[in-house]
Amino acid sequence: KLGGSIMSSSSRECIMYQAAVFPQDVPTAVKLLADTTLRPKFLPEDVGELQATVPWELQDVESKADMFLPEKLHEAAFRSGTLGNPLLCPIGQLHRATVDSLAEYHERWYRPERIVVAAIGVDHQQLINLCIDNGFADLAPSHPAPAADQSDSNGSWFRKILATGGANSRIAVPSCKSVYTGGTWFDSKPDVDFTQVYLGFKSAGIDNEHGLYVYAVLQMLLGGGGSFSAGGPGKGMYSRLYTRVLNQHAWIESCVAFHHCYTDAGLFGISASCRPRNEHALFDVIATEIEAVAATSGKRSSFRRPYASQEGASLFEVKRAKNQLKSNLLMNLESRMVQLEDLGRQIQVSGRKVPAEAMIQHIEAITPEDIRKGAAELLASPATVLAQGCVDGISQFCPQVAANHGIKL
Repeated sequence: KLGGSIMSSSSRECIMYQAAVFPQDVPTAVKLLADTTLRPKFLPEDVGELQATVPWELQDVESKADMFLPEKLHEAAFRSGTLGNPLLCPIGQLHRATVDSLAEYHERWYRPERIVVAAIGVDHQQLINLCIDNGFADLAPSHPAPAADQSDSNGSWFRKILATGGANSRIAVPSCKSVYTGGTWFDSKPDVDFTQVYLGFKSAGIDNEHGLYVYAVLQMLLGGGGSFSAGGPGKGMYSRLYTRVLNQHAWIESCVAFHHCYTDAGLFGISASCRPRNEHALFDVIATEIEAVAATSGKRSSFRRPYASQEGASLFEVKRAKNQLKSNLLMNLESRMVQLEDLGRQIQVSGRKVPAEAMIQHIEAITPEDIRKGAAELLASPATVLAQGCVDGISQFCPQVAANHGIKL
């Protein structure tokens, strides 16, 4: 009846509830979201259905390497918990999802200091009034407010929080430090068509603003993709992982740079796949590319490829990567759903909204030396190596190859 959509999704740092509706239906959408987040009903029949369907969904995810392996990568990289805690429910813990445990989880974590309400295309004062009318102002914070604030009524504390919408205003947000450990994980599946290899390193989180943009540019500079691409603007066909890897090694099926970014930590690296029995050589190739961008421009790294005219990132490469990053950023921000998610996450993580103009300025300030230093910092932490498929070769030669490239395990 609303003529829109409503959905929820979860990530390692937040659970997000979103709605896209016509302007006249905003009050109804806010009421639905408030009922879902503040007053959920955990029914035994719903929990029973969940416990019956989740095993099938987990089995489906495990069959898709692009969904399953990033999960294992995080578990290997953050072994002490925090970001290494599984996003997917382990099958052995599914029985613990009961009506009582879900209600306890909701009571513990759905607290006002952890909730951000964001909207695009809605008047700010109207949003405040709708939130107060639907019970957001009635939530008791985990820590009692100072005596001076307890005398306020009618949700005035909530008005104060929502009213701080300027670019320079900040809202206090809770923090929990992640602990990166690095590690290895090998899963032998000799009957699969392709062997998947991941090489990851600790990188900057959102709280390191300059580092965040450095690794965003570095990801664009490395680029990559599949062995077949139709090309076209923005496909990154001149990125390093295309020109130096995919165009040079016919046996490599895919090779792409990734960057998982969180509040106080990140995970940067390269994922690749190849036909079985080439995995040890594949690890050598992607390790070479990480080492190469950390080298001084124009100088050779320890294992220089004969087709590479230089190693460290050139001014031209960095400029092209920055232009591509700016283009992708501005194109994504044309979507209202992306704007909404960006607004909510920025307020949740940093307590302020960074405008697109400021992001562009940060990107423009990145230099080739910043890229070199950022890549060198990757090599300073222990690596995370993950492989699935025919892994006998990589598990045997991984330590030696890593040492040759200055990579710690």
